[in-house]
Amino acid sequence: MSEHIHTFTDGLRHAGITDLRTYRENHDRVVADKLHEVSTVINAEINHGRWIVNCECNGAGFTCPKVKVACCFDCGRVYLNVKFPRDAVKIERLLIERPMRNRNWRKGETVKTLIAENIEHGFQIL
Repeated sequence: MSEHIHTFTDGLRHAGITDLRTYRENHDRVVADKLHEVSTVINAEINHGRWIVNCECNGAGFTCPKVKVACCFDCGRVYLNVKFPRDAVKIERLLIERPMRNRNWRKGETVKTLIAENIEHGFQIL
């Protein structure tokens, strides 16, 4: 199993993306004609072991708790104010114990809920 929840530097490394600068450069080049920044708050979630933001266009953009930015390569949006849960580290630790397809978290799910689910399905609790 993966040792961590993936961020844009993991999921897009094949495209030469290693940090926020290369993420934005690559995104801005690919979607140059439709690029636009969004400053309203949007919540991050974990989907199949990846930190993402669900975009208004039904696409998704990888994000990262350290930089709190997400880029949608489908419609060109750049979310500049991504909000992460206060318990992000605990949430990640609990999800790491699950198979990739079950590494999911959405706003409103609590650490207590994740612990109960892990116990119910026989996943280790750290």
